[in-house]
This record gives sequence, structure tokens and C-alpha cells, in this order.
Amino acid sequence: MRVSVVIPTYERPGFLEGAVRTALAQTCDDLEVVVVDDGSERAYAREVVATFPDRVSCVEHDENRGLSAARNTGIERASGEYVAFLDDDDRWHEIKIERQVERIEADDRPGLVTCLSVSVTPEGEVIHVERDAPDGDLAAPILRKNLIGSPSRVLVRASVLEDVGGFDEDLPTKQDWDLYIRLCQRRRVGAVRDHLCFRTAHESMSSSPTAVTRDYRAVLEKHEDLIRERGYWTSAKAAIAERAGRAYLDYGELRNARNALRASVSAEPTKRRAALLALSYTHPTVVRSAVAATRYLRSKRGPDAFEYRERLDGVAGA
Repeated sequence: MRVSVVIPTYERPGFLEGAVRTALAQTCDDLEVVVVDDGSERAYAREVVATFPDRVSCVEHDENRGLSAARNTGIERASGEYVAFLDDDDRWHEIKIERQVERIEADDRPGLVTCLSVSVTPEGEVIHVERDAPDGDLAAPILRKNLIGSPSRVLVRASVLEDVGGFDEDLPTKQDWDLYIRLCQRRRVGAVRDHLCFRTAHESMSSSPTAVTRDYRAVLEKHEDLIRERGYWTSAKAAIAERAGRAYLDYGELRNARNALRASVSAEPTKRRAALLALSYTHPTVVRSAVAATRYLRSKRGPDAFEYRERLDGVAGA
């Protein structure tokens, strides 16, 4: 088996069938699909999987253990040379896996290959279009922030996952960033610069400012020695402060946003952080308008933006 697609699911029966279909619709047909039900109350995953061919299997956790544990269970059951992760509410272009396998097999240095993604609402409206997919030696820059993004975008060598140890089940969130940090210290990253992953963004996905600070800090503290050794500690903390400030702006807590953004600008000033800080001195209505305008512009970025709606309509199971 060349590729194993790992699909974790938990209490979302309405999404799973579409995820399995988008995996099976890949032009690379030498693949298996491993669905991991992370302790859902009703055994819907087993029922969905039973409607598909034998190369789709289901593993069930007795209790909810979290997304990282579900992905690790999928990795353990995977028999492919490469592993691709697909969240149950995300979808792929039909050539995603084929293009990524071609890229990773063209050069033995990458341990992981990513691609460009498009974020959409559950109704299919485009809200963010990626402009770049980083590649090469990311050992140092990955320490500052997660440059790679959602696991739904990546294809990873199974041997590399075994070497680095999979996802850290003790971290509250941001386990993908932690995995990429460990992986990038050993291997390079490759990229397919085409929009092959369509990610569903839910309103409930917005993290509270407290959670943002806590979860990013947990990753930094885990890798503190390495980050300090590379000279990125101040820069990484400034990035967390900026993220917290942006979260406070989204929540309309302008005083807290100012405090976080001041810390970010003081540690490592940038034009964007200065602009965000200035925004925190305005009225909540102005902030909401600015956020809405930014999201609109992100949905239109790129010379081929008009094609994304057509592409999405053609994605299997969308």
C-alpha cells in the first residue's frame, strides 16, 4: 500500500461520509482509508464505513481520548508508505495525493509535503485563500510559528512519523505545530503550490484569548531550550502576544487587546502589529468592520480567485 489516509471523527456523523468519498475519489488509487471514531456515543462511523469497499476500515476508541490520540491510532493501523491526514469536515481536490506523492518521490530529502489550501464556511463560501506554501529547511522558522498549517494539507513519510513519535497527546491543542517542530529538525519540507485542500471553518473554532495564550505557550515551553538556542525566544513570545491580541480584538476586549499588542510591538515591532495596536484604540464597531474587510480581502487573494468557487463545487463529497 502506498498511501494511508487517516480520518479522525467524533460526534459529527454529517461530515464523515463526504470525507471518505473525497479520499476514495483521489486519482492515486493505491490507498487505504483508516477512520478512527474517538469514542462517539453512537457508532455512526462503523455504519458509514460498512457502506464502502474493504480498503476503508474503522477503529473505535472506547472513550473520547482527543484528536491527537485518534490520529496516533490511525498511524498505528496505517500500512502505507505515506500517511495523509484528513479531518472529517475537510475535503480535497481529486489530484492532491497524486501530486504530493510525485513531489515527495522526486526528492528523498522532504519528510513531509504540504500544499495550498482554501478555507470555506460550512455552506461553501470562500473566506481565506492561501498565497504560499513554505518549503525547504524550516528547522529555524518553524520555531516562531506554525508555517505549515492544518494536518489535512500534508502527506508524511510513515518512517518519519515513527522516528519523531507522532502527535503529543499531552498538549491541549497545537499538537500539529509541535509535530512539525520535531519533524523539521530532522527533515526538509516539500510543497505543491496549488490549492488542493479545502478546509471548513466553523464559528466555534475561534479560540478564546486565554486558550490561545495557554496553548501556544505550552508548545513554546516544551521546546524552550531549542528555541532559545536558535535565538528565537523573544520573537516566538512576540508572535504569541500578537495572536492573543488578535483574539481579544475578535472578542471586542479592546483594553486586553492593547496590552497584548503593546507587548508584541515592544518585543518585535512590525507594521502589522503596529496597525493592530492602533486598531485597538478605536471603537468595537470599527474593529468589527476592519475584521470583516480583512476576511473579505483574504477570500479574494490571488489572480485565480474566481476559480475557487468552481473548484470547490467539483470536490467529491463537498
